[in-house]
Amino acid sequence: MKSKKLYSFSAVIFSIGLIFSVQWHALYSNKTSFVNKKITKIEFQGNRNTSSNDISEMMEMRVDILLTTEMINADIRALFQSGYFFQIDIQGELDGTDGVKILVVVQERPRVKDIDFIGADEVFPSDLREKIPLKENEVITPKKVALSKEVILKKYRDEGFFLAYVRFETDPIDEETNTVRAKFIIDEGEEIPVSKINIFGNSEVDTYELQGILDLKESGIIESGVFKESAFESDKQKIIGFLKSKGYVDAELSNDGTNWEIKWENPKKKDKRVVIVNFKLTEGDQYFFNGYSTAHDMTLAPSGMPLYLNKENNPPGTPQEEWKPVYEIKHLKGLYEFGDNDIGEVFDESKFQKDRGTINENYSQKGYLFAQVIPRRRIVELSEDSLSRYENCSKRTNPDAIKECEEEYSRLNITKLRSLYDANKGLRGKKFIHVDFTIRENNLAFVENIIIKGNKKTLDRVIRRELLFKPGDLFNSMLVNRSRERIFNLGYFKEVNFNMRPGSDETKMNLIIELVEQPTGTVSMGGGYGTITGFSIFTQLGENNLNGTGQQIQGRIEFGPIRRYFQLSWTEPWLYDKPWSLTLSAFYSARTLYVGATSITENNNQGIKETASYERAGVGVSAGIGHRFLINWTHFHRYSPSFFASTRPTSLVSDQVLAEVDRGWQFRSQLTNGIAYDSRDNVFNATQGFNLVFSLDNVGQVLGGESHFDQYSPIMEYYQTWFDYTFFGLIRKNALRRWRVVQQFRTSSVFTYERAPFRKSQDKEKVPYIQVQDRLYLGGYESLRGWFFDDKYYPDEWKNGAASRVLFTSELRFPIEPSLLWFVVFWDAGAMYEEVNKAVGERKDYFQAYDQTVLNQRYTKPYETYFYEHFNQYGQPLAESPLDLNDPGRLVLSSKNMSLQNFKYSWGFGLRIQIPVLPLRLYFAQKIRYTGSGEHPFSTYPDSNTFQFVFGIGDLRF
Repeated sequence: MKSKKLYSFSAVIFSIGLIFSVQWHALYSNKTSFVNKKITKIEFQGNRNTSSNDISEMMEMRVDILLTTEMINADIRALFQSGYFFQIDIQGELDGTDGVKILVVVQERPRVKDIDFIGADEVFPSDLREKIPLKENEVITPKKVALSKEVILKKYRDEGFFLAYVRFETDPIDEETNTVRAKFIIDEGEEIPVSKINIFGNSEVDTYELQGILDLKESGIIESGVFKESAFESDKQKIIGFLKSKGYVDAELSNDGTNWEIKWENPKKKDKRVVIVNFKLTEGDQYFFNGYSTAHDMTLAPSGMPLYLNKENNPPGTPQEEWKPVYEIKHLKGLYEFGDNDIGEVFDESKFQKDRGTINENYSQKGYLFAQVIPRRRIVELSEDSLSRYENCSKRTNPDAIKECEEEYSRLNITKLRSLYDANKGLRGKKFIHVDFTIRENNLAFVENIIIKGNKKTLDRVIRRELLFKPGDLFNSMLVNRSRERIFNLGYFKEVNFNMRPGSDETKMNLIIELVEQPTGTVSMGGGYGTITGFSIFTQLGENNLNGTGQQIQGRIEFGPIRRYFQLSWTEPWLYDKPWSLTLSAFYSARTLYVGATSITENNNQGIKETASYERAGVGVSAGIGHRFLINWTHFHRYSPSFFASTRPTSLVSDQVLAEVDRGWQFRSQLTNGIAYDSRDNVFNATQGFNLVFSLDNVGQVLGGESHFDQYSPIMEYYQTWFDYTFFGLIRKNALRRWRVVQQFRTSSVFTYERAPFRKSQDKEKVPYIQVQDRLYLGGYESLRGWFFDDKYYPDEWKNGAASRVLFTSELRFPIEPSLLWFVVFWDAGAMYEEVNKAVGERKDYFQAYDQTVLNQRYTKPYETYFYEHFNQYGQPLAESPLDLNDPGRLVLSSKNMSLQNFKYSWGFGLRIQIPVLPLRLYFAQKIRYTGSGEHPFSTYPDSNTFQFVFGIGDLRF
């Protein structure tokens, strides 16, 4: 058979060998020989990066069907449109008399091996790589290249580089892998400043007020004023949003007058370009609020039943007097921000939109995703003619018209408007908006299918087990939102988006979960610093999503002059796909403990003191289980046996420490039980929700060992978002909703109580039930910012640690960049307490005789004692008498001593820098004291009113 040339998309001859083939024939040019014959076999040739199955999916040709001319044309067109190939040849060979074999010969476009951004200095290459459609290991197509260049240029325009230029090049193709290195060569140009911002058309709203809300600023001494197109677009929305919030509901920007233009700053020199920005607006009339009316749509169906009222409470045949809506009108009215008391206030469009959305949100929480809230605006002019028309309903001749007028008189709050007309002449002639909300409850919505996209590594079951609903369940927006938060809190994804699509009928919806994965393996080095723990460097290796199963394995080595630490742990968060977790870990630690200062001079009050220290080493293992139940609850249990030894004491440590060193290695046995409630929206950077944890540690006693105590640890956190940078909806830009001003309220307390060993004799003077390393400290970055753990304003007992500690903090965070940097203002408070009645030996005698000792000192040495209690060694006044400060009666853990005057306080400001490997905390903190005065409850210390710089690395806060 004679071979013919196949129709080709390219003018280049594909293969000389194929042209002179004696077996295969071009289908397109020799169709008559093959059309209407059954396809017996399909083969592929030349495809290295695209699988045969993927090519087959693009084609209509299938084995055992008849070949048609339309099929040939469609398949050639589909393969070219895929963008994967730049040459395609489809050939055929007769197989007997009634069959035909198909050979698809392709020449692929190369795939991307790497992407380089040459010349990208002002924009992070990672930002460009994430946004462009051309990705590594994908086929290069002209369309993807063109779109990628547009994306890069837009990014530069958004950053103010309007003169940027992008060129695309590739290195030679690697013939073995058919891959190529792609290069975007960028000439960034220069930033262009804003020379002038003109606002036209405003007569009521002040120009400076409008300029104050804009992102764009005129360049000057303080402002760089760089023009960014994204800021220009957002500023247009800001202006309209601001005007609508001021009651100018009809405000709009003119297309022909709102623009920006690049000009020469000096047309003669032509040495510098600037941007002139113009906003031309129309304010329109200012409107005022005249109340809401809310009603359910009671339109009847042909059956006589309500058409839009929920069918669940109102099945066919329900008598009219028993018809029930999902929400009564009274309940809905209680949700509104605008109320009847606000009649006469400026009509704030953002508050109106929020009230409308509140109704929808409440219905979606009950499963009524299809509920509609239809607003109808009624405009009433505050004039004599307008009000009189409603006040004289009886003059209307038609009874129906009279009834309608009387209903409107009540609904439109004419009585209130008349009062405003008489009392406020400035409102006369103004327009008032009354909104009628009509609610259509419609059908319940059920989840038909849950479709997960984007999880290349993470297994579907790892995602589905975090969902609080399953296919067939009633749609509940609260559970849907919480499920999205739970998936994000796994830490496996940088984006988690839930989208809804219509299902197979009007009662069903499909939930699409779109994910963007992020690396979950960690190989990091960094450092940490705390006032007590000192500086240390660490290396940490881990995988938080082992093989996509959600298992976690972590190894950490930490080294510093005060602390050395090693830990290895493994966690299975869902045992056998049940909400039970298992954690196994082992550790080694060595830490230098400072146990207070000892006087080395005769004058104990103003002497020279030297710090005493020793080293505490330990090794141990732990095994823990946890169980998640309900939505946000978890209970957990952990057993931790370990061995500890004290070594390397300095010369001035106490006899108690020396005795502990002599005892060598000691066994410690600890059982922890706890319960937690966590409703935070984001565990990495929470903006709302609670985190409550209560744990009980039983140490020793029936478990054995030398330490014997119970420790109760309640933790309560609450996060409140006050507003975001849309400023209550004034600026309609979703991106700004991430910029949330958040306040954290936190209390963390530890209460330790001695317990006796179980059926064992132990002299607690020689072997304390609560050993030195178990005592608690206060101060430093870890707990009370601005204070030292051995601060001069502390009672002497605190400097050697205490059995119980109570801490409070409040931190207000303003995002500078919401994923990286915040400015914070904080307030801290803390106190420590002892079980004084548990003291033994000389310490017990000292406590019992304290009151008498102080009385004797004041009586026998009145002048010396007076100066000691009121002035320091430099003659500066003291905030509190050292004798009162060290009163053991104030150190006892009791409700009486849990008072404001027993706490130590600080406030300050600073920065939170959330660098993944090295999170930094930079604060300036000032000590303050409680005065008890109603007018000025807090003041600074007389001899210490400066701000203390507090530096921290890592999240070591209590």
